Order: sequence, then structure tokens, then C-alpha cells
Amino acid sequence: MLRSFNPIKHPIFTLHSQLEHLVCQVWCNASDNNTCEELLDEDFEVIYNTYDWLKTSVDDIYEKCKILTPEQRADIKEAYNVNNRIEELCNGVLAPIELDELHTVVETDMKPLLVRFYDYLIDRATVPGDKLDYYNKLIKKNPFDTCPCCGLTPIESAVTHYREDNDHYLPKANYPFATVNFENLVPLCGKCNKKHKSTKNPFENGRVSFYPFDPNHQEIGIETEIVDSDDLDYRKLREEDVQISFDNDADKIDTWNWLFRINSRYNEETCKFSKTELRRIANRLLRNNKRKTGLTYDEILEDEIDDYKIEKYEDRKFLKIPFLEEIRRNPNWMAVYNDI
Repeated sequence: MLRSFNPIKHPIFTLHSQLEHLVCQVWCNASDNNTCEELLDEDFEVIYNTYDWLKTSVDDIYEKCKILTPEQRADIKEAYNVNNRIEELCNGVLAPIELDELHTVVETDMKPLLVRFYDYLIDRATVPGDKLDYYNKLIKKNPFDTCPCCGLTPIESAVTHYREDNDHYLPKANYPFATVNFENLVPLCGKCNKKHKSTKNPFENGRVSFYPFDPNHQEIGIETEIVDSDDLDYRKLREEDVQISFDNDADKIDTWNWLFRINSRYNEETCKFSKTELRRIANRLLRNNKRKTGLTYDEILEDEIDDYKIEKYEDRKFLKIPFLEEIRRNPNWMAVYNDI
């Protein structure tokens, strides 16, 4: 993540607590000694009695869980607990528990119902909280103008009637117990969520990852290098002419890059704006010479970089800064401006 969210408290988290009770205290305690409804939390019982399809599904799963052994019940409880400790999973302190390690009732019966909770129930009047209200309050505390993951795409403001996609950081197809856990639901732009990440698993093959709600997330330093070659054209940079590197946690950077194709996208953006930025510096040099202000090439670049740092996440300035710093490191670039 380029930036992470400071988390907020919101009623929308209540449903996740109710589902934890349903899975761990109701289904995992299923027996002939009690009916399903007798074990339900009274707040969830209101939802349960509102929708016939929901009541039928909850009761059917309860009946199927009666045959579970104590060990299988313990495995399900452990999976619910572990797969919702998102920060520890991101940091590699815990490893997620996979569906194939659990009784088949989880994948065949629990998973479809839990996914339906997110798709259908979470915005209903019987469920506390609302996804749009949660989004607006989260963005009010984190006034991002662009996607916190990539920094490239504008996102909806805190007063919008719409909201960005909620990305299931742990994919709900693999980890259904985290389906309505809003510590696992990250507002991202559509490009990051649908086009690039899609159903990729950030913990595949033991990967570690940035925690999207880490209030202590360290800023990621970005460095741009222009690779010199015989056919390098400064006015029209190609992908192979630009190398982007980062100075944060290398393993987490690798996962971030793999999930969202960050390096390639930043490379492409740098190539797009490079000519415009070179022209801006050329115009400032020209005005400087005409007005005899006495500013040096280095001072002009330094002023431009300092101006960009004021609102560095607007208009890709966080990428333009390292590009200009690379220009500044190479005074021989002054010769380029004669051709612009």
C-alpha cells in the first residue's frame, strides 16, 4: 500500500461479531439437545426471523454440523479466529488456514451463505451499519483524493453518494470467515481491485503484505533511474528507459507489486508525464534567463521539487518528485532543453 487507512469504529463491524457467534457458538455446538434458534444471539435472531431463506440455510447447516467431531469443530473455530487476525497474517506472524483443511460443510454450505451475507444483507435495515456510511466516515478520517493503494486513480470523497470498491484483501472465495470483516474490506479504486488484484491471495506461498489499516504505516520511498543507452530519447521515454525502485520492506513491496502491478504502472505513468515535466523545467529556465533572476538549474529543480512535496499525492506528484530528483542528479540533462 502506498498509504494505509487509519481504522475507525463503526456499527458495521457488529455483523461480523454476530457471525462469529453463529459459526463458533451455534453451528460448532450443534446437537440434538438444542434447536438452532435456542443458541442464537438475540440480535442475530432478529435477522434470522426476518428472512425465510436465511432461516432455512442457517438451520440446514446446523443439522449438518451435528455430525462433526470435536476435532472438526475445534478446527473450524480456530480457522475463524486465525483468518480474521488480518494484521498478524499480513506480517507473517500467522499463516491462514485453508478451506481444504476443514470439513467440507465449510466450503459447500457455510461459504455460500457467508458470501450472501455480504452481497445481500449488509445494507439491509435489519443489519446495523451501512457500507456507504462506513466509507464516508472512513474517508473523512483519511482524506485521500486518490486510491491509497496505487495513488494514481481519484477516489470518491467523504461526502459522496457513491463509494469505491471494497476489496476482500483475503479473497472470500478462499477465506469465507473474513467475508464481512471490515478489517479485511479495503476501499480501493476499481483498477486496483478488479483489474489488477482480482482474486489474488496476498498470502500465497508464505507471502507477507502491507496491512491496509496500519496507522503506523511507513512512507514508501520511491526512486527513479533513467537508464542511459545509445538510443535514449529524453523527450519520449520508453518502458525500458525507466527503472522504479522502493526503499520500504522488500518482501511486502514484492507482494504489493505482484498484487497490483505497481512497478509497471508507475513506469508507464513516468513515461507519460516525462515530456511535460521536461518542458516545464525548460520554460522555467527560459524565463529565468530572460528575467535574469540568477537562479541556477539546480535551484530551479529544487524549487519545483519543493512545490510538489506540498501536495505530493495529487496529480502523481509522488512519482514526479523522484523523476525530477533523477534529472537534478544529472546536470548533463541541461543539453536536452535546447531541443524542447
